[in-house]
Amino acid sequence: MNTLIRSMRSSLKISNVVVSNCTRSISTAPVYQSMWFTTKRSDQMRPFNVRLAHSSVDKELRQFLENEIKSEEQTSDKTHLPKTFEGFKVSADGAEVELTKETSDETIAIKFNINHSVTEEETEGVDKVALRSKPDFEIDITRGDVILGFNCSYANNFDNTELDESNGNDEVFHIDEVTIYENKYSDNKYALAGDTLDADLYDLLKTFLAEKGISNTFIENISDLSTQYEQKVYIKFLNDLKNFF
Repeated sequence: MNTLIRSMRSSLKISNVVVSNCTRSISTAPVYQSMWFTTKRSDQMRPFNVRLAHSSVDKELRQFLENEIKSEEQTSDKTHLPKTFEGFKVSADGAEVELTKETSDETIAIKFNINHSVTEEETEGVDKVALRSKPDFEIDITRGDVILGFNCSYANNFDNTELDESNGNDEVFHIDEVTIYENKYSDNKYALAGDTLDADLYDLLKTFLAEKGISNTFIENISDLSTQYEQKVYIKFLNDLKNFF
């Protein structure tokens, strides 16, 4: 009886070893190998296709940008942004431009941003449409701690035509808002909308600005300056974009 039991146990051990070995042989090696080859093939194919498409698009982008840069450089003004402009000191930081003029009793600062400032206007000649920068701008006149501020915009019908300063209808810019405050502006300061200003007060404020040198002609010339500067910044942007690809 004991001999029979020992014989059966021995047979079971051998059987378990065989089953165990077969299980490892079947479940581990072939599956692992199959997964390795599948993964390997996937890794080889996917990056290759992505790189191929990426290189093709990059090449097209670079070629387009090179052509665009050449075209813009042919029409751009080669002069740099001036350090002074009609009695104002000029400074620029990226898209922002500031003009300042100081006297013994006050400081005048004109600030504008060239972003989203370019519009199309009709011209005579071969090119029927020209691009022109007409940014909204701020005028701050500071006396001591008190600041008189104007938010202004170009008139919709302003198209760089011949101006007649004596004609009140030739308005290059509008006063959109007027405010007065001390030291620093905050949203709780009262601001008067330009279209609700008394007509006589509006005209007197425009005359006040003109006496400070901020006339229709001056603001027209600001548009010229902004257009020139915007094109230079645009060309630099195109070069940076080309170098990225």
